[in-house]
Amino acid sequence: MAIVNFRQLEYFLAVANAGQITAAARQLHMAQPPLSYQLKQLEAEMGVTLLNRTAGGTTLTPAGKLLRDYAQQLLDLRDRADSQVRSLGQGLAGVLSVGVISSSIGATPNAKLRTLTRHYPKVQIRLFEDNTYGLIDRLDKHLIDVAIVRTPFTAPGLTSKELTTEAMAAVVPQKYDHFQGATLRVEDLATVPLIIYRRFEHLFETTFAEKEMTPFIACTCDDARTAVQWANNRMGVAIVPQSVADEVGGLGTVVRPIRYQPWRTTLKLVWSEQITPSPLLQRFIDSY
Repeated sequence: MAIVNFRQLEYFLAVANAGQITAAARQLHMAQPPLSYQLKQLEAEMGVTLLNRTAGGTTLTPAGKLLRDYAQQLLDLRDRADSQVRSLGQGLAGVLSVGVISSSIGATPNAKLRTLTRHYPKVQIRLFEDNTYGLIDRLDKHLIDVAIVRTPFTAPGLTSKELTTEAMAAVVPQKYDHFQGATLRVEDLATVPLIIYRRFEHLFETTFAEKEMTPFIACTCDDARTAVQWANNRMGVAIVPQSVADEVGGLGTVVRPIRYQPWRTTLKLVWSEQITPSPLLQRFIDSY
Protein backbone atom coordinates (compact mmCIF):
# COMPACT_ATOMS: atom_id res chain seq x y z
CA MET A 1 0.00 0.00 0.00
CA ALA A 2 1.34 3.40 -0.95
CA ILE A 3 2.13 5.75 1.91
CA VAL A 4 1.40 9.26 0.68
CA ASN A 5 1.54 12.32 2.89
CA PHE A 6 -0.16 15.69 2.53
CA ARG A 7 3.11 17.47 1.78
CA GLN A 8 3.71 15.26 -1.25
CA LEU A 9 0.19 15.99 -2.48
CA GLU A 10 0.77 19.73 -2.03
CA TYR A 11 3.99 19.49 -4.04
CA PHE A 12 2.29 17.46 -6.76
CA LEU A 13 -0.62 19.92 -7.02
CA ALA A 14 1.78 22.85 -7.26
CA VAL A 15 3.54 21.25 -10.22
CA ALA A 16 0.28 20.13 -11.82
CA ASN A 17 -1.10 23.68 -11.64
CA ALA A 18 2.12 25.44 -12.67
CA GLY A 19 2.96 23.03 -15.49
CA GLN A 20 6.65 23.38 -14.70
CA ILE A 21 8.78 22.10 -11.82
CA THR A 22 10.95 25.23 -11.72
CA ALA A 23 7.94 27.55 -11.46
CA ALA A 24 6.34 25.34 -8.79
CA ALA A 25 9.56 25.35 -6.78
CA ARG A 26 9.55 29.16 -6.78
CA GLN A 27 5.93 29.23 -5.58
CA LEU A 28 6.79 26.76 -2.81
CA HIS A 29 9.93 28.72 -1.84
CA MET A 30 12.17 25.70 -2.23
CA ALA A 31 14.93 24.51 -4.54
CA GLN A 32 14.10 22.46 -7.62
CA PRO A 33 16.10 19.28 -6.78
CA PRO A 34 14.23 18.52 -3.50
CA LEU A 35 10.91 19.07 -5.26
CA SER A 36 11.89 16.74 -8.11
CA TYR A 37 12.97 14.14 -5.55
CA GLN A 38 9.63 14.33 -3.72
CA LEU A 39 7.73 13.88 -6.98
CA LYS A 40 9.80 10.81 -7.90
CA GLN A 41 9.19 9.40 -4.42
CA LEU A 42 5.45 9.91 -4.86
CA GLU A 43 5.48 8.10 -8.21
CA ALA A 44 7.56 5.27 -6.75
CA GLU A 45 5.24 4.83 -3.78
CA MET A 46 2.15 4.78 -6.01
CA GLY A 47 3.77 2.68 -8.70
CA VAL A 48 2.64 4.90 -11.57
CA THR A 49 3.96 7.75 -13.67
CA LEU A 50 2.13 10.96 -12.81
CA LEU A 51 4.01 13.51 -14.92
CA ASN A 52 5.31 13.61 -18.46
CA ARG A 53 8.57 15.58 -18.21
CA THR A 54 9.77 17.52 -21.27
CA ALA A 55 12.18 20.35 -21.89
CA GLY A 56 9.24 22.75 -22.04
CA GLY A 57 7.66 21.66 -18.76
CA THR A 58 5.37 18.92 -17.46
CA THR A 59 2.01 17.48 -18.39
CA LEU A 60 -0.20 15.10 -16.45
CA THR A 61 -0.58 11.47 -17.37
CA PRO A 62 -4.11 9.97 -17.05
CA ALA A 63 -3.10 8.72 -13.61
CA GLY A 64 -1.79 12.19 -12.77
CA LYS A 65 -5.09 13.82 -13.79
CA LEU A 66 -7.00 11.41 -11.56
CA LEU A 67 -4.67 12.03 -8.62
CA ARG A 68 -4.93 15.80 -9.11
CA ASP A 69 -8.69 15.66 -8.50
CA TYR A 70 -8.37 13.39 -5.49
CA ALA A 71 -5.45 15.37 -4.08
CA GLN A 72 -7.44 18.60 -4.23
CA GLN A 73 -10.39 16.95 -2.46
CA LEU A 74 -8.13 15.47 0.23
CA LEU A 75 -6.40 18.78 0.92
CA ASP A 76 -9.72 20.62 1.02
CA LEU A 77 -11.07 18.00 3.45
CA ARG A 78 -7.95 18.30 5.59
CA ASP A 79 -8.32 22.09 5.79
CA ARG A 80 -12.03 21.83 6.61
CA ALA A 81 -11.41 19.22 9.31
CA ASP A 82 -8.60 21.29 10.77
CA SER A 83 -10.80 24.39 10.86
CA GLN A 84 -13.76 22.61 12.45
CA VAL A 85 -11.69 20.80 15.08
CA ARG A 86 -9.89 24.02 16.00
CA SER A 87 -13.24 25.85 16.16
CA LEU A 88 -14.64 23.20 18.45
CA GLY A 89 -11.57 23.31 20.66
CA GLN A 90 -11.77 27.08 20.88
CA GLY A 91 -15.49 27.12 21.59
CA LEU A 92 -16.39 28.44 18.16
CA ALA A 93 -18.52 25.43 17.18
CA GLY A 94 -20.40 22.58 18.78
CA VAL A 95 -23.63 21.72 20.57
CA LEU A 96 -24.49 23.03 24.03
CA SER A 97 -27.38 21.59 26.06
CA VAL A 98 -28.92 24.32 28.21
CA GLY A 99 -31.65 23.91 30.82
CA VAL A 100 -34.04 26.81 31.41
CA ILE A 101 -36.89 27.46 33.80
CA SER A 102 -40.06 29.19 32.70
CA SER A 103 -39.47 32.12 35.05
CA SER A 104 -36.13 32.95 33.41
CA ILE A 105 -38.03 35.19 30.99
CA GLY A 106 -35.86 38.11 29.99
CA ALA A 107 -32.61 36.48 31.14
CA THR A 108 -32.05 34.44 28.01
CA PRO A 109 -31.17 34.94 25.31
CA ASN A 110 -29.35 38.11 26.26
CA ALA A 111 -27.42 40.51 24.05
CA LYS A 112 -24.04 38.86 24.63
CA LEU A 113 -25.41 35.41 23.80
CA ARG A 114 -27.00 36.75 20.62
CA THR A 115 -23.64 38.24 19.69
CA LEU A 116 -21.91 34.92 20.39
CA THR A 117 -24.19 32.92 18.13
CA ARG A 118 -24.07 35.61 15.44
CA HIS A 119 -20.29 35.59 15.31
CA TYR A 120 -20.05 31.82 15.62
CA PRO A 121 -23.00 30.44 13.63
CA LYS A 122 -21.79 26.85 14.10
CA VAL A 123 -22.69 27.01 17.80
CA GLN A 124 -25.95 25.10 18.28
CA ILE A 125 -27.94 25.45 21.51
CA ARG A 126 -30.42 22.79 22.59
CA LEU A 127 -32.89 23.98 25.21
CA PHE A 128 -34.44 21.75 27.86
CA GLU A 129 -37.28 23.24 29.89
CA ASP A 130 -38.04 22.06 33.41
CA ASN A 131 -38.37 23.39 36.94
CA THR A 132 -35.31 24.14 39.06
CA TYR A 133 -34.98 20.75 40.70
CA GLY A 134 -35.71 18.94 37.44
CA LEU A 135 -32.84 20.81 35.80
CA ILE A 136 -30.51 20.14 38.73
CA ASP A 137 -31.31 16.44 38.37
CA ARG A 138 -30.47 16.63 34.65
CA LEU A 139 -27.14 18.26 35.51
CA ASP A 140 -26.41 15.54 38.04
CA LYS A 141 -27.07 12.89 35.38
CA HIS A 142 -24.95 14.82 32.83
CA LEU A 143 -27.92 15.17 30.49
CA ILE A 144 -27.34 18.91 30.11
CA ASP A 145 -24.23 21.11 30.28
CA VAL A 146 -25.55 24.13 32.13
CA ALA A 147 -28.84 25.47 33.50
CA ILE A 148 -30.55 28.68 34.52
CA VAL A 149 -32.37 28.07 37.81
CA ARG A 150 -33.93 30.14 40.55
CA THR A 151 -33.30 30.30 44.28
CA PRO A 152 -34.13 28.98 46.78
CA PHE A 153 -32.68 25.53 46.11
CA THR A 154 -30.29 23.11 47.78
CA ALA A 155 -27.83 21.43 45.45
CA PRO A 156 -24.28 20.61 46.55
CA GLY A 157 -21.79 19.89 43.81
CA LEU A 158 -22.69 22.84 41.60
CA THR A 159 -20.73 25.89 40.56
CA SER A 160 -22.93 28.94 40.12
CA LYS A 161 -22.92 32.45 38.75
CA GLU A 162 -25.52 34.97 39.90
CA LEU A 163 -27.49 36.63 37.12
CA THR A 164 -30.23 38.84 38.59
CA THR A 165 -31.94 39.23 41.94
CA GLU A 166 -35.49 40.51 42.08
CA ALA A 167 -38.45 40.97 44.36
CA MET A 168 -41.84 39.34 44.15
CA ALA A 169 -44.77 41.15 42.62
CA ALA A 170 -48.53 40.72 42.64
CA VAL A 171 -50.47 40.46 39.40
CA VAL A 172 -53.80 41.88 40.50
CA PRO A 173 -57.06 41.66 38.51
CA GLN A 174 -59.04 44.89 38.63
CA LYS A 175 -61.81 43.20 40.64
CA TYR A 176 -59.36 42.72 43.53
CA ASP A 177 -57.44 45.95 43.10
CA HIS A 178 -58.64 47.82 46.18
CA PHE A 179 -55.14 48.55 47.43
CA GLN A 180 -54.15 52.12 48.22
CA GLY A 181 -50.48 52.28 47.22
CA ALA A 182 -48.46 51.37 44.15
CA THR A 183 -46.58 48.78 46.21
CA LEU A 184 -47.94 46.18 48.62
CA ARG A 185 -47.08 44.83 52.03
CA VAL A 186 -47.46 41.13 52.76
CA GLU A 187 -50.35 42.03 55.08
CA ASP A 188 -52.26 43.47 52.12
CA LEU A 189 -52.58 39.94 50.69
CA ALA A 190 -54.62 38.63 53.59
CA THR A 191 -57.99 39.47 52.04
CA VAL A 192 -57.60 38.34 48.43
CA PRO A 193 -57.48 34.84 46.90
CA LEU A 194 -53.90 33.97 45.98
CA ILE A 195 -52.39 32.04 43.11
CA ILE A 196 -48.90 30.89 44.01
CA TYR A 197 -46.01 29.33 42.21
CA ARG A 198 -45.21 26.04 43.98
CA ARG A 199 -41.46 26.83 44.01
CA PHE A 200 -42.18 29.45 46.71
CA GLU A 201 -44.95 27.68 48.60
CA HIS A 202 -42.79 26.97 51.67
CA LEU A 203 -41.43 30.53 51.73
CA PHE A 204 -44.92 32.02 51.56
CA GLU A 205 -46.37 29.66 54.19
CA THR A 206 -43.51 30.44 56.57
CA THR A 207 -44.07 34.17 56.16
CA PHE A 208 -47.84 33.88 56.62
CA ALA A 209 -47.34 31.82 59.79
CA GLU A 210 -44.87 34.36 61.20
CA LYS A 211 -47.35 37.15 60.55
CA GLU A 212 -50.27 35.07 61.83
CA MET A 213 -52.06 35.34 58.48
CA THR A 214 -54.30 32.75 56.87
CA PRO A 215 -54.92 33.99 53.30
CA PHE A 216 -56.96 31.83 50.95
CA ILE A 217 -54.71 29.96 48.49
CA ALA A 218 -57.02 29.61 45.52
CA CYS A 219 -54.49 27.84 43.28
CA THR A 220 -51.00 26.39 43.42
CA CYS A 221 -49.17 25.66 40.15
CA ASP A 222 -45.78 24.61 38.79
CA ASP A 223 -45.25 27.40 36.29
CA ALA A 224 -45.08 31.12 37.08
CA ARG A 225 -46.57 31.90 33.69
CA THR A 226 -49.58 29.74 34.52
CA ALA A 227 -50.06 31.66 37.76
CA VAL A 228 -50.15 34.93 35.81
CA GLN A 229 -52.49 33.44 33.21
CA TRP A 230 -55.00 32.53 35.94
CA ALA A 231 -54.70 36.03 37.38
CA ASN A 232 -55.34 37.44 33.90
CA ASN A 233 -58.56 35.40 33.94
CA ARG A 234 -59.55 36.93 37.29
CA MET A 235 -59.14 33.73 39.33
CA GLY A 236 -57.08 35.48 42.01
CA VAL A 237 -53.93 37.47 42.67
CA ALA A 238 -50.75 35.80 41.36
CA ILE A 239 -47.55 36.14 43.38
CA VAL A 240 -44.58 35.68 41.05
CA PRO A 241 -41.09 37.12 40.41
CA GLN A 242 -41.23 40.72 39.21
CA SER A 243 -39.79 39.94 35.75
CA VAL A 244 -42.46 37.33 35.06
CA ALA A 245 -45.20 39.68 36.20
CA ASP A 246 -43.90 42.42 33.90
CA GLU A 247 -43.51 40.11 30.89
CA VAL A 248 -46.77 38.18 30.90
CA GLY A 249 -49.24 40.32 32.84
CA GLY A 250 -52.29 41.04 30.69
CA LEU A 251 -55.05 43.55 30.14
CA GLY A 252 -57.35 43.91 33.08
CA THR A 253 -54.57 43.36 35.63
CA VAL A 254 -52.07 45.63 37.33
CA VAL A 255 -48.61 44.67 38.57
CA ARG A 256 -47.80 45.80 42.10
CA PRO A 257 -44.36 45.16 43.65
CA ILE A 258 -44.36 43.63 47.13
CA ARG A 259 -42.26 45.35 49.78
CA TYR A 260 -40.81 42.46 51.76
CA GLN A 261 -37.06 41.78 51.75
CA PRO A 262 -37.20 37.99 52.41
CA TRP A 263 -39.37 37.56 49.32
CA ARG A 264 -36.48 37.96 46.93
CA THR A 265 -35.19 35.42 44.45
CA THR A 266 -32.05 35.12 42.35
CA LEU A 267 -31.58 33.61 38.91
CA LYS A 268 -28.37 31.61 38.76
CA LEU A 269 -26.38 29.95 36.03
CA VAL A 270 -25.25 26.56 37.38
CA TRP A 271 -23.04 23.73 36.13
CA SER A 272 -21.35 20.73 37.70
CA GLU A 273 -18.26 21.48 39.76
CA GLN A 274 -16.95 18.02 38.80
CA ILE A 275 -16.19 19.12 35.25
CA THR A 276 -13.80 21.57 33.69
CA PRO A 277 -15.94 23.68 31.34
CA SER A 278 -15.24 23.08 27.68
CA PRO A 279 -14.21 26.13 25.63
CA LEU A 280 -17.77 26.33 24.28
CA LEU A 281 -19.34 26.09 27.73
CA GLN A 282 -16.91 28.70 29.06
CA ARG A 283 -17.88 31.09 26.25
CA PHE A 284 -21.54 30.56 27.17
CA ILE A 285 -20.82 31.21 30.86
CA ASP A 286 -18.85 34.33 29.98
CA SER A 287 -21.81 35.63 27.96
CA TYR A 288 -23.69 36.17 31.26
